[in-house]
Amino acid sequence: MSCTQEKESLLFSSSRNGNSDVFIMDIDGENKKALTQTDFEEWGPTWINKNEISFLRQTEDSIFRVKLNLKTKKESIIKHPTNCALDDKNILYSYELELYPCKNDIFILNSITNETINITDNLDGVANYPSWSHDGKSVVFTSNHLGTNELFEYKVDSKKTHQLTDSKSNNERGELSPNRKFLVYSSDCFNKGNQDIVLKDLKSGDIKNISESSGMELIARFSNNGKKLYYGSNKDDNWEIYVYDLDTKSQTRLTNNQEFDGDPRILKIK
Repeated sequence: MSCTQEKESLLFSSSRNGNSDVFIMDIDGENKKALTQTDFEEWGPTWINKNEISFLRQTEDSIFRVKLNLKTKKESIIKHPTNCALDDKNILYSYELELYPCKNDIFILNSITNETINITDNLDGVANYPSWSHDGKSVVFTSNHLGTNELFEYKVDSKKTHQLTDSKSNNERGELSPNRKFLVYSSDCFNKGNQDIVLKDLKSGDIKNISESSGMELIARFSNNGKKLYYGSNKDDNWEIYVYDLDTKSQTRLTNNQEFDGDPRILKIK
């Protein structure tokens, strides 16, 4: 039996080949490879497991959910949730649980029991941008039911929700670190109207602007060891993917072309 650890890979969307396709690369930015190369628009890649991904594909006026086996390259169509035809964001997977936004709410579907739970049913306003915790036991989401976009955590077992941010800025698209000590999210709290990537220490409440750019940064995701953050930014005049090292406090650009590169996704290892 081999003791070699599997290399982590990053899914992302890119229009570098003329239209939107799904790509994969090593977490250091090497070995970029297109997983789709059709005339259709494909985006929103997410990990189902280490061997399978799903993404959205638009053909004329219809949007399909497609499953791709990374080993066999075989594709198959996945049904949309019964309560919602997804047209922007894709489903996020955590074992048998599936997480998705729909009609201003956030839903969890148990694929075994086929039970669907609206986790924001008791909140007014718009809820969006959900993310799984690394252990799959909670969901972070954005909601404006208090007047401005703030971040909240929903515990799957207790079905309880608590607030994570309260700065009255535009706080959205959050994710918890694997050790649950930090929250990363997009916010204009440092520069009104301009979204930066912000890291919050959940114990002390201290927040830090890790992107500090005149551009826009919308999405950041932790590596499985919690030491790096992958995010998209248009600070160099077009959208590219960057990595931030929490130990060295350094940033590295992982993509470099004149077209869109964004929406990085790493497989969460429980």
